[in-house]
Amino acid sequence: MMVDPAASVLGFITDPGLPWQLRIDQLRSILSSECGEPEIRYLYQLLEKAPLASELPEHWYVIANDIMTQLMEHDTDPHRFSTNFLGLLQDTRQPLVIRDYAVQYLVSWLNPRSRQATAVDRPAPPPEIAGQVLQALVAAAIDPASEQSTIPGTTLMMLVDFARSPGEVDCSSAIMTLKPWLSHALQDGSTLSMSVRVSAVQAAAFLAPDEFRPVLRKIAFSDNGQSSLRLPSIAALGRCGEAGDLPRLKEIVNDNPELAYAAREASAKLTASLQAKN
Repeated sequence: MMVDPAASVLGFITDPGLPWQLRIDQLRSILSSECGEPEIRYLYQLLEKAPLASELPEHWYVIANDIMTQLMEHDTDPHRFSTNFLGLLQDTRQPLVIRDYAVQYLVSWLNPRSRQATAVDRPAPPPEIAGQVLQALVAAAIDPASEQSTIPGTTLMMLVDFARSPGEVDCSSAIMTLKPWLSHALQDGSTLSMSVRVSAVQAAAFLAPDEFRPVLRKIAFSDNGQSSLRLPSIAALGRCGEAGDLPRLKEIVNDNPELAYAAREASAKLTASLQAKN
């Protein structure tokens, strides 16, 4: 039986007898001078496998994160990269941490100039592959099984970054797919985690401000609403509000110390925006 040459060179990665920091340093050193097809294939195979029973999960997560960084830097095949990372995301047998990592790397890969990007600057992928990845990310974000994870929030912030600085990837179709879920996320009684709902408020103001302005206004001006949701909603009105919102924002400044700063900032931004339009 032939031994995979890459496995013989990089096999130390799965040796729990070695400190995880040493394994990462060795991996970086080797791949800085040699990272061909055998090494790339072997690294993907490692990510598909669960950590050894003798490996502490938190150590494996750090190692896996570095493996993903190396693949993003060295794999120039967009089809292979997207297929493998989407495979990690969609494999429910994978630990949620690894699936979350896959989202983050796909986000950085789709939009290398994104605020979410964590790797070196690279050209955007081909449009047809980018479109497939976007739809897969949105599908994962709206999956009820992801409600309490960071997957929806990371995907939302990716789309916000696209809206802030439109680039080479068209995300309009993905936004259309996301809108019904986004509308549900903003409603009372949503079962999404609070962090995801906060991201949903922020995303709504950027992705479809005219459509979501009424519900953002409702959240912002609800006296009995949760401050953690009212704060981003108030801030959102500074971006997408109307002149009629200014008196209500002033009321918050005067009557609610907890929300006063956000309302003051939103009022100033909204006033400046309205003046610029006139």
